[in-house]
Amino acid sequence: MSVSSTVFLGTPTEKTSDGFEDTYLFDVSRVYKGDLASVTSVGTLANGNGCGTSYVLGTEQLMFVSAPYDVDAEHEGYSCGPATETGFDIQAAVESVYGAGYAPSAGGTPSVGVSADRSAVIGGGAAVTLLAVLGWFGWKRRRAQ
Repeated sequence: MSVSSTVFLGTPTEKTSDGFEDTYLFDVSRVYKGDLASVTSVGTLANGNGCGTSYVLGTEQLMFVSAPYDVDAEHEGYSCGPATETGFDIQAAVESVYGAGYAPSAGGTPSVGVSADRSAVIGGGAAVTLLAVLGWFGWKRRRAQ
């Protein structure tokens, strides 16, 4: 449990896939470890590649996830991590370590289909700034004439 950066109870509601990576949108009902909003995304490698896994939409489950490494999501899930299908009460074990947990904060990921590349955002911002500066100089030059 301590290797997971986030532990929560949640229900997957949406899934998108590009064939290599599956991304699930989760409604979070309880947080045991980490800081989490009421909606979050969990990515995993598709088809079981490299410890990738799958989740059943509409089925609440206890999630042990980490910071993303191979996926474009807020968290990454693995099948090589702690198993929650065992014969003992895994949620009771989690609560004995982390306590009763807490309700997540409001908000979160609006949809698993929405993402932005950091370089595109920075480049777009720089382009808008450049156009604004050039427009200001053009306006100032016209006004001076």
